[in-house]
Amino acid sequence: MCHNQQLPASLHSGGASDEEESDSSSEEREPPYTPDELAHVVLEFYKFLTALHIDETALKIPPPGGWPGLTPESCGHHKSDYAIGVLRLLPYIEEDRGFHLHYKSYPIDYSVYKAADFERLQPCGEDIEFWTEEGEIADPADVVCLALGRESYGRTLFLNVRDGEITEDMVRAQTLSQVDVQYYFETLEKAYRTLRLIPCQGRVTIEAWDVAEATDEITEEQVCAQADEWLTDLDVQYLRQLYRRHGWPDSFRGADALNAVHELIKATGPRRGTWESWP
Repeated sequence: MCHNQQLPASLHSGGASDEEESDSSSEEREPPYTPDELAHVVLEFYKFLTALHIDETALKIPPPGGWPGLTPESCGHHKSDYAIGVLRLLPYIEEDRGFHLHYKSYPIDYSVYKAADFERLQPCGEDIEFWTEEGEIADPADVVCLALGRESYGRTLFLNVRDGEITEDMVRAQTLSQVDVQYYFETLEKAYRTLRLIPCQGRVTIEAWDVAEATDEITEEQVCAQADEWLTDLDVQYLRQLYRRHGWPDSFRGADALNAVHELIKATGPRRGTWESWP
């Protein structure tokens, strides 16, 4: 559910001035992150989410040596050796359980993917010309899709393993500038901690970038008495207070908070609409 959406700057459109410059291979530079380091960055973020709204049983940690089924053949020869090395070490979140990394953003579980699955994902990457922060064109073979956005403004997250950068694509909207992967996930974690992003298991993550913090305590009666359809600023502010009463973010009692959300939805009734379920 998108609320008072604020769109960051669009994707950098500059690049190499001629063929020789654009052919300057990123392989000539030492990658800023090793595969182990990239896997650690992603794992730390996923572990953070399991303390919030993702069931920890959905988090899959690779065995020693990495996921054995991820090979050049199983990846349909679409990815570089370096990218496959990263994919083998990454943690994954089980698909089809309704968990989000961002707004309508579904994590991809490559540990169960075959060549046909990689083939299916290829158009997703070919629609975007990937650039690096250095102004060079990134090799698509070095870019893996971590999460797939669905419907308008859903967030597709691409990881350029060679340059250690995330590119965020907003479905049917715009592609944002690439940023360092560690900085990206630290920023996303901060958005969850401050409840600029409000997740809920089985419901669409709310984006509330522009909603100010409430100065007074809000009651459920005030929320239910509103005439406007869900989702108002008051609704967002009440949800923030509800989550914090349940220990958000460091001691979050997720099951109790989820029950409280369900009770709130019942109390507001169909007159005001509801928090969109997903999927």
